[in-house]
Amino acid sequence: MRVWLITGCSSGLGQGIAEAVLENGDCAVVTARDRNRVCHFEEAYPDRALAADLEAGDAASRQAVVKAALAKFGQIDVLVNNAGYGYRAVIEEGEPDQVHQLFEADFFGPMELVRLVLPAMRERRQGLIINVSSIGAVRGALGNGYYSAAKGALELATEALQKEVEPFGIRTMLAEPGAMRTGFYGKRMQGTSSQVSAYDGIAGKYRKEDNQDRQDQPDDPLRCGKIIVDLAFADPAPQRLLLGSDAVKAAEETLLSRLKEVRRWKNVSIQADYEQTGQNTLR
Repeated sequence: MRVWLITGCSSGLGQGIAEAVLENGDCAVVTARDRNRVCHFEEAYPDRALAADLEAGDAASRQAVVKAALAKFGQIDVLVNNAGYGYRAVIEEGEPDQVHQLFEADFFGPMELVRLVLPAMRERRQGLIINVSSIGAVRGALGNGYYSAAKGALELATEALQKEVEPFGIRTMLAEPGAMRTGFYGKRMQGTSSQVSAYDGIAGKYRKEDNQDRQDQPDDPLRCGKIIVDLAFADPAPQRLLLGSDAVKAAEETLLSRLKEVRRWKNVSIQADYEQTGQNTLR
């Protein structure tokens, strides 16, 4: 049995991952800001589930949950960084304190959890880090630039991490969901209080106040969770996993446009090289 540490399990994707892990017969440390919201996992699987409090942006909380996981199960085979939230603001409207909190929850906290579990994974020469990103990290999203930036930082750090830990038998996976029917669009969504009216016609519909949690998003978080678990140890397993038809469509459009831009300016770009003047004359 593998031991999974999963953040943000009270609903949505985290709940879907936790259910799939436990139904598969593995062990899971299921976390939420209030463990009472996930204690039903522990009641249903008393020998294989541990419900724990976790504030992803708090150092003491991160250390405590890793310590509790090791005390209960003796090891952590898979870390899933799923917890996080969104922040609606155009760039000019960004509030530094709010942006810092966003990055703490969506980037710094997850990466600190990675740092906490890596030593034991290196020693055992096995492990898997799954970082839940977003299609918003594939392209900057209008009215969500700071969220895209936080998730983009998580993606690039994960890419670098894969190269660093592969020699130790550790793998990484990035999950890139589209719009899911979760609480992400409801009360967990944060927004700026420093609105600039000039942007009303450009990004007004993306502001928190105009956000309606209609629960009509195309992607099913429980299905997404099961897909992540099913593919985590597949051979081959994806390093980047898009989730949802909307995510696939957005990624294809963005990456094709980016490639077109590279090719359009390629002949200009390569002119930045030093001019080749012949053989090296150094003796």
